Amino acid sequence: MILKNLRLWGRGEPVDIIVDEGKIAFVGQVQEEGEDFGGRAVFPGFVEVHCHLDKTLSPGVDGLENQSGTLLEAIERWRGSKTKRTKEDYKARARAAIRQAISRGTTHLRSHLDMDTPKGLEVLEAMLELRAEFAGRIDLEFVALGVPGTPEGDALMEQALEMGIDVVGGAPHLTPDPVACMKSALDLAERYHRPVDLHMDEHEDPRRLDLETLAEMVRARGLQGRVTSAHNCSLTFQTLETQRRVIEKVAEAGIHTVSLPAVNLVLQGNGHPPARGLMPIKALREAGVNVALGSDNVRDPFQPLGNYDLLWQANLAVHAARLTRPEERVAALEMITHAPAKILGLRGYGLEVGCVADLVILDALTADEALAQVAPRLRVYKAGRLVYKQEVVQSWL
Repeated sequence: MILKNLRLWGRGEPVDIIVDEGKIAFVGQVQEEGEDFGGRAVFPGFVEVHCHLDKTLSPGVDGLENQSGTLLEAIERWRGSKTKRTKEDYKARARAAIRQAISRGTTHLRSHLDMDTPKGLEVLEAMLELRAEFAGRIDLEFVALGVPGTPEGDALMEQALEMGIDVVGGAPHLTPDPVACMKSALDLAERYHRPVDLHMDEHEDPRRLDLETLAEMVRARGLQGRVTSAHNCSLTFQTLETQRRVIEKVAEAGIHTVSLPAVNLVLQGNGHPPARGLMPIKALREAGVNVALGSDNVRDPFQPLGNYDLLWQANLAVHAARLTRPEERVAALEMITHAPAKILGLRGYGLEVGCVADLVILDALTADEALAQVAPRLRVYKAGRLVYKQEVVQSWL
């Protein structure tokens, strides 16, 4: 397959790309014919590192509308609904979400799944079936969002791990004993040789900050590079001195971080204007911490709007975190590509010869234009296979 006249992200003049056996075989100029893209931008496939396929696309049904716009009401409304839903309902909504993600250029996706009740095992079974259904079009990975640290919670987590869940997860700040939750999650991860991905400090109370303890635990166990911490909202509400101290420990522990701009702008910071609960992206990056972006919740009690468009999340992060300098706009794009690819440990990711041909071609001539316009995705390739195609026709009348 020959793709002609494409502008590689971060490069100069347009080039041609030859794809062979699912990989990028050549980048340069060729004489052979191929589809000509007129100098449009090409990126490596976007990487979704944090979403919730079990909750997705359930707005305004079964009393799920979140009237207060708070995290706690969202949790309560979802908790009252999830055990009543059928396996087919979970699959249908998740299937629609996965298709939407593919159409927006996502080639890898990690989803958290609730494992706090036995219902979660049925949901996991449904998601594993979807993983097989979408094989060759998108790579799916699942996190057990359970309650480690209690006998019942640990038992459910172990069942999920035995069934094939990929990552140990949890939300320590929502448990009676956050330290026990973190300890148990790390114990399970070591025992089953899995990475850890935790919801951390998703609140605006400056008196509560578990991220520092997590960093100390991770470093003491030598688990650098194997732990991801998402949200980290309360870090924003600390003094600068505390913030710098904690970020330094996070960097030393090699903890990956994930910011969820759309959801945290909705749910956090209501009592502390003008702060809106977004974790301090700039400060974390300046300290050398790997920072990625994710979609989190999409059209459910936690977020009435949203979508699975990571380019939109990057655009939103530019505005919310003031990533306006040229190098910061590049960083926003890195946070939906190379940064989450590092979290997932993807090999052969990128636009170099020999990389897997996971590609997304946008209707934009430059990366900045793609970011500013949240440009349409014209083609999405998974390992060289065309999995999505869009034709854009403009008529000025």
